[in-house]
Amino acid sequence: MLMLVLLASGSYAQGESVDNTTLLTIVVVVAIVAAVVLLVAIYALQVLTKLLKSEQDKQARETGIAPEFTPGLWQKILRIANKRVDMEDEESIILDHNYDGIRELDNHLPPWWTYLFYGTIVFSIFYVIFYHITDTLPLQEKEYEIEMAEAAAMAEMRLAASQAAGTTFNLDNLELTNDTEVLASGAKIFSRQCVACHKADAGGLIGPNLTDDYWLHGGDIKSVYRTISEGVPGTTMIAWKASISAEDMAALSNYIKSIRGTNPPGAMAPQGEFYEEGTISKAAPVSESEAEVVEEDGKATGVGEAKNTFVTVCSACHMPDAGGVVGLGPNLTDKYWKNNDGSLKGIQNTISEGVVGTAMISWKASYNAEQIEGLAKYILSLQGTTPANPIPPEGELVEM
Repeated sequence: MLMLVLLASGSYAQGESVDNTTLLTIVVVVAIVAAVVLLVAIYALQVLTKLLKSEQDKQARETGIAPEFTPGLWQKILRIANKRVDMEDEESIILDHNYDGIRELDNHLPPWWTYLFYGTIVFSIFYVIFYHITDTLPLQEKEYEIEMAEAAAMAEMRLAASQAAGTTFNLDNLELTNDTEVLASGAKIFSRQCVACHKADAGGLIGPNLTDDYWLHGGDIKSVYRTISEGVPGTTMIAWKASISAEDMAALSNYIKSIRGTNPPGAMAPQGEFYEEGTISKAAPVSESEAEVVEEDGKATGVGEAKNTFVTVCSACHMPDAGGVVGLGPNLTDKYWKNNDGSLKGIQNTISEGVVGTAMISWKASYNAEQIEGLAKYILSLQGTTPANPIPPEGELVEM
């Protein structure tokens, strides 16, 4: 029965109301309980058998009759399946040679093993004929192509049905909605897929704060949908279109737009461009202190642009004040350096090439050499500042 349930779980998963994970959990629990019950039953049977045999031996000794061994059903089955010679008759199969008192029995392979081996030979003959010679049955590659064709046909049927019913999703028709069911569906998807990078309150962690009016990739409902669907290359924001349906992405987009202004505690600083419904996006304001210019080797570098890049891109792993995030990015304000020597060139190289096996990806495809140099100089300017919640030092101490 468990095998039938497991085989049917794939078809159950096609329904929207059935959670395949829950079904699998139930099957596993039932299987474990059944196995425990079976083991207990076998153990109890063995105990009862031993008690019965002990009582029979006791009665035989009391009557002065030698107890006679009577093989049970299981012993008889094993004797037939293994063609085993009883210990009393082993003299008939002892070989002549003797190795320091060690004798060898001429036991043959059990019949069940021999017949199973012959069965594999017969199976291989039919397998070659049906799969490789006559092509009566499809090989794995052909079977994959058949299933993909069937899936494509089913997708076309669903599309035709939705078109006939007038329910086909169209991005051009996507608009904001306050429908409670849509928002509830979006909230459920957000809690399942998005909290790892944006936190449960959407205040931002690896990903940006989604509750303010600043957006990295567009703040209108269609831009939010496209960001979810296509992802953002070079970041941890993957394309969800392969995992989430268009309708669910639309619900998720509406939910994200609905939480604007919730102002969660500890939210990340604004990133990207200011957007308000019905207005044109504009860059986030930069303070006068951010627009100052520092001089190094006679070359001017705009601190405002570098800081905006840091807050927009780097703060996800290092925090806006560069205090660091445990497990993601180190503190950049102390004198300890984890992946370089703390020099301008070392920091530039880390930004450009990234650090394999960590969240620090290579940024050379996104920023040119001048921008990377400016960002490295800004990071150096953070030395000695006091972030709100700096993480413990990592790496080696470097005295400048």
